[in-house]
Amino acid sequence: MPRPSDAKTRFIDTAVILFQAHGYHGVGLTEIIAQAKAPKGSFYFHFPGGKEELAEHAVRSAGSYINHILNKSFMDAPTFRAGAEIMIARLSQAFEASGWTLGCPITSVLLDTTPKSERLSVAIQEVMETWIGCLSDQIVRFHPEQNGRSLAMKILVSLEGAWILARMLRSREPFEQVMTVIAENADRIDQPK
Repeated sequence: MPRPSDAKTRFIDTAVILFQAHGYHGVGLTEIIAQAKAPKGSFYFHFPGGKEELAEHAVRSAGSYINHILNKSFMDAPTFRAGAEIMIARLSQAFEASGWTLGCPITSVLLDTTPKSERLSVAIQEVMETWIGCLSDQIVRFHPEQNGRSLAMKILVSLEGAWILARMLRSREPFEQVMTVIAENADRIDQPK
């Protein structure tokens, strides 16, 4: 029996990395196909909608991976602040390990395509709402009386800015500043009532 092809996954994984490093318009379909080391015909079989359809899958895949990191960071944390420290450490370490080239996997596509592409705008909005919901759930898990969505949005705004500044400065310092923002808010919510 023939072995199932992993071409679709290779295209998606390759696109995530290339879009992170170069943006949606900074990488061509030919480069994605070549780096995925899969046949061109296989690409159009899996993605009849072309590069835009591939980008949608890449956004959703990368978004799911970041959501996994968020959930895993808070899984065994004794406080919201402790979970946030783990989350920031994981994200900043991965970014530094990439040589400051592979930042937020969603922003690079967002800046090139939203609002022009309805398909990608919807996918990106859904991913961002998932991240906000995940962080909000963690805040409310530790402190049911808090407005989790408001703090979750502050954290994501800070984190997105950190990815941009860290890339420019080639430094973890912006992530440390995100932790300061989180700590100021977490100190308030982690205090016993």
